[in-house]
Amino acid sequence: MRVCAAAVGNVDPRQRARMVQATHAPFRASIEEPDLSDLYDVEPFVPDDEPGFGAFRPRGLQALLLRIVRIQPLNRGRSRRRVADLVRRFAPDGVVDTRMRGAAFRLRGRRNLIEDAILVRPGYNRREIDFLIAGTPIGGVFVDLGANVGLYTLPLALHVGAAGRVLAVDANAEILRALAFNAHASGCANVRLVHAAVSDEEGRAHLEIRKDDLAIVEVAEDPAGPIPVRTLAALVGEAGLERVDSVKADIEGFEDRALLPYLESAAPTRLPSQLVLEHSARPAWKRDCFPILDRLGYEVVGRERSNTMLRIRGPRG
Repeated sequence: MRVCAAAVGNVDPRQRARMVQATHAPFRASIEEPDLSDLYDVEPFVPDDEPGFGAFRPRGLQALLLRIVRIQPLNRGRSRRRVADLVRRFAPDGVVDTRMRGAAFRLRGRRNLIEDAILVRPGYNRREIDFLIAGTPIGGVFVDLGANVGLYTLPLALHVGAAGRVLAVDANAEILRALAFNAHASGCANVRLVHAAVSDEEGRAHLEIRKDDLAIVEVAEDPAGPIPVRTLAALVGEAGLERVDSVKADIEGFEDRALLPYLESAAPTRLPSQLVLEHSARPAWKRDCFPILDRLGYEVVGRERSNTMLRIRGPRG
């Protein structure tokens, strides 16, 4: 078995097992694995004495430069990382605080294409996020597979509000700690963070970085690995979600193994009405998602460079 996830990081398996609550008391989300005997000690990503959000907001020349590089085409394609690195040179230790779609992000200068985009291209994946928001009611439920630092998680969490829920899953514990900080800074207490890769069967794995980017990894089966491999059905059940309104899946070619078994067996109320599916790694799928999704009642309503948007035909169930 080989599975893929959206980011890379390692948790030392020698660390003692326990549940870890987010650092800041008002923020109730937790980074967790399902079996207490398998939990690892995930130390806070942000030290207690680190300045609060806003301490690293762009000022002066850096703010002017950021306004310039946010003009297309400077922030697109291969130039995006170069201009993001340029902006970071004017920041203390490369750290920048910024907002996107009302959410707060602390960007730490790591090689992460999602952080690059958040910094210099605020409209990144705008159409996909708008699509999910339009199809997810206030008080609804959104599941983010390959959550990274919260590009989708946080705008959807702000949209669904205190009565809604967001399940954010990623295989990178370090990235999830960054997401926990961003969620706290955004005032999102409705987010549950799960440290796991997602596939069609359960197991354990380890992560390997690809293309020198934290957002692009391969997860390889490893019985002694620090990363749990879960099924989506198990994660939804353990989260106590009686309904799922929308799902985004960006897990490096394992969208089929994560989504299709769930969609083929889920109760009607747990069938999402909206899907955003990364199709860039379609050649790696064992089963082509699109004809199966069509058979399950989903229709393609839009495509972008890397993602396909689908909506279920008619009412669920």
